[in-house]
Amino acid sequence: MTAIRTMRRALAAVAAAFVGVTLFAGAAAADQDVPPGTTFLAAGTLKLGEDARWSASEGEYLYWQFPAKAGKEIHAKVDLDLASGNARTGPVTYRIEIYDGLRRRQPCVEGKQVATAQKTDTKLALTCVPRVVRDWAEPWSTDPLPGMYFVRIAAMDVPDLDAGAAVKVAVRVDTEDGDDQVPTSDRKLADPLVPITKAGAVLKSGQTADTRSVAWDQEEDHWYQWDWMDGPNARWFWTAMATFVAVVFGILGYQLTRKKRHWFS
Repeated sequence: MTAIRTMRRALAAVAAAFVGVTLFAGAAAADQDVPPGTTFLAAGTLKLGEDARWSASEGEYLYWQFPAKAGKEIHAKVDLDLASGNARTGPVTYRIEIYDGLRRRQPCVEGKQVATAQKTDTKLALTCVPRVVRDWAEPWSTDPLPGMYFVRIAAMDVPDLDAGAAVKVAVRVDTEDGDDQVPTSDRKLADPLVPITKAGAVLKSGQTADTRSVAWDQEEDHWYQWDWMDGPNARWFWTAMATFVAVVFGILGYQLTRKKRHWFS
């Protein structure tokens, strides 16, 4: 009986250890460590809809990149765990910024872009929602276009003695369908805006610049295709179709309303 009890206790301990390891692995997978970069070219890659965590120091510039398609609205959120008040000498101010593939800063139309943590504060939250990504824009405008985007987190005002203090960063970026009132165009961007990773390199004849690929979501294929109606010629197609329909209805209306003529009466 003693041997059976000992075996049962051993099996229970093994089962408890297995459950603990499984839960720890699940928690580790949920808290994904995605290292950021300190420049645009070295930015870390974020997965949309997933949390990315990293341990940094106050005063560092942190860059992550993510893709965004036309018609989507970007929602960026950052949670900062600061050092305790005993390890800091004064308040610190953080800022979140969104840049497009051309490194143009996109203003936040919603959210708390700048926040200040007092000496006693250990938590800080930042949010940013820029304008909806458009499918095309004039070259002189700064409208957001599809392609690669960057989120930058930086401390704007750090006391000299607090520079280098530990801070834990949690970043999450989601994209949702934007407002239907965003102006659309029958023209589209030929290629997504992505940064050039080898700036200054001389290209050979027929060679294109080396850019980072954008991981778009896979679109569902259909047996019908409407690509032949896209582009600048779409307006001429619809104009011709409308003219044809108007002519057909005009002839039918004339045939129904005209009076019959009797030539030999």
